[in-house]
Amino acid sequence: MKLPGTATQEENIYIAMGKLNIHPDHVFLDIGCGSGAVSLAASRFTNRIYGLDVRAEAVAASRTRVPKGCFFLGEAGELLDDLPAIDRCFIGGTRKIAEFFPRLLKKASPGCIIVADLARMGIAAQVAAMMKEAGIFQELIQIHISRGYDLAGDMALKPVNPIFMVIGKC
Repeated sequence: MKLPGTATQEENIYIAMGKLNIHPDHVFLDIGCGSGAVSLAASRFTNRIYGLDVRAEAVAASRTRVPKGCFFLGEAGELLDDLPAIDRCFIGGTRKIAEFFPRLLKKASPGCIIVADLARMGIAAQVAAMMKEAGIFQELIQIHISRGYDLAGDMALKPVNPIFMVIGKC
């Protein structure tokens, strides 16, 4: 299913899972859950999966992909208060992040790891600044992926839009 927005590349999901270090007892939250690909990857480590998205088709797709997960339609800032304490969080959707980020921090358990996967430089800088202000910033990395394709009987590489990943630990 193709949803509006930028889908999280498979390789970025692998990197995010490594950074998140999810354990079986962790509560995982996927903000901007989209197609459910990140939640599906997280479900290999824990069955305590929650997802939020403002798009009904995204919530439906995530529910189909991860039937044991709990997915909710609406703004993250309005839904966070009703969730349990969060141990690991992936932010794939940054709509109204200035509003929901403080609420996310209140729901975060001690040691909670937050990974934000971002396509735009400006929002990456904003998220890094919010994490620094909260005292949880760990690192900002840029991920470049190129995919091979046939060209004149040889192989060439076509780059995929680079992604910024901002990681924080509460």
